[in-house]
Amino acid sequence: MILFYANSISIEDKNFTFGKSDSMHIAKVIRKNTGALVTITNGTGLEWTGKLTLVTPKKVEATKIKSIQHEIPKKAIHLAIAPTKNNTRMEWLVEKLTELGITSITPLLCEHSERKVMKTERLIKIAIASLKQSQQFYLPQIQPLTSFQKHLKSIEYPAILAHCDSLPKISLSEYQIKSDKILLYIGPEGDFSRDEIDLATSMGITPVSLGKQRFRTETAGLLGCHSIFQKYNN
Repeated sequence: MILFYANSISIEDKNFTFGKSDSMHIAKVIRKNTGALVTITNGTGLEWTGKLTLVTPKKVEATKIKSIQHEIPKKAIHLAIAPTKNNTRMEWLVEKLTELGITSITPLLCEHSERKVMKTERLIKIAIASLKQSQQFYLPQIQPLTSFQKHLKSIEYPAILAHCDSLPKISLSEYQIKSDKILLYIGPEGDFSRDEIDLATSMGITPVSLGKQRFRTETAGLLGCHSIFQKYNN
């Protein structure tokens, strides 16, 4: 199955017209002909399957055969992470987290952040490409860059904060998840500051360790989310 993405499509749509880029791809790259089946998602759980009725490099149309609205995953992992200085590494992380099926990613502005500006449009494009490649139907929400202090005030479910400081913390492997939703905080290369760790702890956030070694930010983000997925699936 080749999956296409279109945020404008809905389960009620009986027909769909592809944009210029996808039309060219269908007609010239994968060389589909009329009568071929295509699958489209809007990133919010829709699986729309249609039959091609018109195929040209400038315009491709399809008529619906069936559509399914997939249920929202019961387990949700939200990641709030300080962007890496090298934007390529952040893009890699978004790609891999989309493959895992993470719910949302929020870039954080922390005291030790090296990157203080973030263009989320590029990250959204990376997530869409990864969604199509991994054939999933829920696109992670990519939030705008937010200050750590401001984000702390918006927490609505249990949260944990991974840091490398000598302050007391428990291993993530020992942490007991008691909710279907969880938020993981990952700091910048220079780690969270003492003040940030103290503030988070005072607000009831559990400090955790990802292991004895020190990881790059993107590695810590992927490892932390994968570890939580494993806990949910056991």
